[in-house]
Amino acid sequence: MKHLIFFDATCGLCQNAVMWILHHDKKKQFLFAPLSGKTAKKQLHASFDKSTVVLMESPQGKKWLRGKAAFRTLWLLGGKWKWIGWLYVMPFIDLLYRLIASYRSLFFKQLPPGVFAPYKERFLS
Repeated sequence: MKHLIFFDATCGLCQNAVMWILHHDKKKQFLFAPLSGKTAKKQLHASFDKSTVVLMESPQGKKWLRGKAAFRTLWLLGGKWKWIGWLYVMPFIDLLYRLIASYRSLFFKQLPPGVFAPYKERFLS
């Protein structure tokens, strides 16, 4: 079972988060696709915000957005991450996400090109 995370491929925070997930996803249960790519065009409605994160959970295809997607991902990673992942149910979590996202370019720079090359099998176009 593979879950699909759509992310802003031009965002340093998003790139770092994807790298963190790749490092901690020992079961290899997550795939990744840029919000500006072909997979996103097929799977998501055209009105989706291209600067957010979307988790499409398998097998039912439920979509989680923003903070709920981030914390649901932690929940799905399981293990020690599950204890903080339960926050996906909290109503304030998207507000926290929006606050962090508004300052993301100040604190996170884009990763160098090719950094995801060793994980190319985990990325969709």
